[in-house]
Amino acid sequence: MVNYELLYFDISGRAGAIRLFLDYHQIPFTDTRIPRDQWPEIKKQMKFGQIPVLKILDKNLELPQSVAILRYLATKHGGLGENPEENALIDAFADQIQDTIIPVRPWIWTFTRNDPEEKKLEKFNEVALPTFRDSFVPFFSKQLQENGTGFLVGKKLTWVDFFLADFVDRIEKMFPEDQKKLMQPLLGHRDKILSLPNLEKRLEERKNHVF
Repeated sequence: MVNYELLYFDISGRAGAIRLFLDYHQIPFTDTRIPRDQWPEIKKQMKFGQIPVLKILDKNLELPQSVAILRYLATKHGGLGENPEENALIDAFADQIQDTIIPVRPWIWTFTRNDPEEKKLEKFNEVALPTFRDSFVPFFSKQLQENGTGFLVGKKLTWVDFFLADFVDRIEKMFPEDQKKLMQPLLGHRDKILSLPNLEKRLEERKNHVF
């Protein structure tokens, strides 16, 4: 029985990690893609006015926010830490990833608008390069190295591993070719997570997504 419906646009975006998590755990769900031109009207009907939203059908509940959805699914289906301390760290690292998105949005928007390459490079150098070079990559590569298990927190796979791997995968594809080496310290973790079973079809689909 399908008990979940995930609503989002026809891109990976903020639903990317959720789809990967659901696929890996082989959790059936209806993957509803909302056309951009229909979103303003559909938005009026959404309780929180945003997507992604996970509809939990047997509870008549609509759950927004990527992190809240992933945490809920991990609580129900596996993927939490071993103890409250690990779960607190998992939440903190997820927030850190979310915080990274804010300053680099002007660069991401150059792709969603399909701006000229010159504009993309300008915004990359202005906001993305310093953010990833000076903060994001050193921070997360240090955590992975110190944890020493191949996972971000603890000794086993948790939902934040999907969140990090999804973000790194989407962002690295957008980097200028001569700057892709900057993300190298995080690609081992990305590859480990994206090599998990049941993800092949989703990864093939993601090749066509801008972000």
